[in-house]
Formats: sequence, C-alpha cells, structure tokens
Amino acid sequence: MALATERRTKGQVKVFSRTVEPGPVGVIQRITALARRRPVEIAGVLARRVLRRGDPFRLLPFPQAVHIEITNHCNLKCLMCPHGTMEREKGFMDESLFRSIIDELAEHKLLLENVALMGLGEPLLHKDFERFAKIAADSGIPNLYASTNATLLSEERSRRIIEDGSLNRLIISLDGASKETFEKIRVGANFDLIKENVMRFLDLKRKLGKKRPQATLQILSMPETENEVDEFCRIWLPHLCPEDEILIKEVDTFGGLVDDRRPNTEVEPEKRYACRQLWKDFSISWDGRATVCCKDVFYKLSVGRVGDSSLSALWTSKKWESIRRIHEQGQWGRLKPCNDCREWYV
Repeated sequence: MALATERRTKGQVKVFSRTVEPGPVGVIQRITALARRRPVEIAGVLARRVLRRGDPFRLLPFPQAVHIEITNHCNLKCLMCPHGTMEREKGFMDESLFRSIIDELAEHKLLLENVALMGLGEPLLHKDFERFAKIAADSGIPNLYASTNATLLSEERSRRIIEDGSLNRLIISLDGASKETFEKIRVGANFDLIKENVMRFLDLKRKLGKKRPQATLQILSMPETENEVDEFCRIWLPHLCPEDEILIKEVDTFGGLVDDRRPNTEVEPEKRYACRQLWKDFSISWDGRATVCCKDVFYKLSVGRVGDSSLSALWTSKKWESIRRIHEQGQWGRLKPCNDCREWYV
C-alpha cells in the first residue's frame, strides 16, 4: 500500500484534505459519499452552493460547521496537544445551555454541514454525553459527530452509542501501531486497554447490524508515527465494517499553540490568503463563549457569549465582521492565534 510515502486515499483509507481523488475516480467517490447522506443533508449541500453562488467568501446567514465543547476536561496529556497550557477554567456544559444551542441550530439545520460534540477535552468525560447526542439527533441536527481517545469506551457506553444511533460518526484517535509509540504520544493511556475497547466497539457494531455511527480510526502523521502508518492500516483494516474508515491526518499546531510536528509542509500554499474558517466555523466553549475558529481553543478571539446573544447575532456581529475584514486586508498578523497559525488553508 505504501501509504506512508504515497499518502493517497484508497478504499477505506482516507487522507485528510484529500479524501477524494481527482478525475473520474474522484467523481465516483463524491457520488458514493453523497448517496450515504440523508435527504436533509443533500438539501443542505445544494442550499449552501446556491447561496454562495461560487464565492467561498460569501457569508451565509448561518455557520455551516459548529463545535460544541461539552467539556474541556481531559484524562490524557498528549505530546501534540495544548491542553496542558490552557489557562481558562475547566467545566462541563449544563443541559439548559446545550438545549438552547441545539434549539437554535435546529432552526437553521438546512445550512448546517456538520455539528461536533467536542472541543479541547474528552467528550466522554461528560456524564450526559450520550443523552446530549440524542437530544441533538432528535432535533434533526445533520451529520452529528464526536472524537474520543477511547479510554472510556466501555462495553456499556459502546452499546448505548451504537444502539442509540445518534452520532453519524465517531472519530477514535489512535496514534501509533505499537504500544511503545502510542503510550509515548498519548501520555496516560494504556495501549492494550484502548485496543481492546476499540476492537469491542467495532465487534459490537457488527453484531448489532448497525451502520451508525461510522467509525473513523484516526492516526496523526508526525515523526513518531510516520513509520507505523502502514502497520496501523494492516492491523485495523480487517476489523472495519464496510462503512468505517481509517483517516491519516496531518498533526495540528492549534494555530501555533504547540510546536509544528508535521513531517512536511508540502501541501501548504506558498501564498497566504484569508482563512475560510471565519466564513464557515463557529465554536462554543462549555461555558458559552463563542469564537471564530475551532483552532482557537484558548478562545483568544471570543466574540461574546451564547445566552447574552443568539448564535445568529454573534455570527453577524461587528466584532466577528471586523476579524473577517482584517483577514481580507491580509493583516492576520495583528490577531492571535492567526499570526502563528499553520492550519489556515485547511
């Protein structure tokens, strides 16, 4: 397969930012992906295209991607994560705030591409994770997903997540094919326990005959994992259900908050331009703060609080518009974390 060197999407193995190949193969992949979507999601794709009229920087009436940080607590200390230097208070989102967010998202669900129940923390640490997911799903929120380190993916929780079917996708972060590499990167995790949890989750999903959630087993590409990507694929591919996948993703710097551990930067454009996240993304912290990008995990560019203002009002606020104008003028160096960001082109 030679994925470690070729880095090409093939079958159930996807490469972040290149999940679809060019040419006729890419067309088939797009049609296949669209066929898996529900009618409301297909309608949303068409609605966003019509409203944008070919201009990626045309502001839609509502964001298309929303991250809801139900907690910023975490039980690991990963090498590539800025969580250990976070200064903001830690906590868990309460149900009243969560319901108010979901109620407004439901009013604009046609414009939503996806909604993530996660932020700078491990979402399964929230005791109401499964119930929150069901609240969102019952409100018709499209393409609901979350990411987990699988430390808490017990048989009981796995069964509930699978049987509820609330999540469209569950990303499971597994950085390394060997115990030594994995535990060096994901400090505090037990490789054997995590492997057992994930194997059981995939096995339960197969036994229960469920297609949701799609399981995405993710490995970050960085010096420590580069030589284990092929072995990672060899180990996990036989255990995937037909709709599941492996995702090889370039490691983040979280807007320059951590050292750049990417093996190479060949995909980065030579000339920088305004970050499209400002016209797409909306992130909400556990205590209701809103920021303009999911990479701003310290909320340095907070534009207000949900509750004091609606999501729609924050999305079109003067403060957010001023940040967009600064980017359009090429003056992103005036903003933190935009000045040191390495993910602006994604």
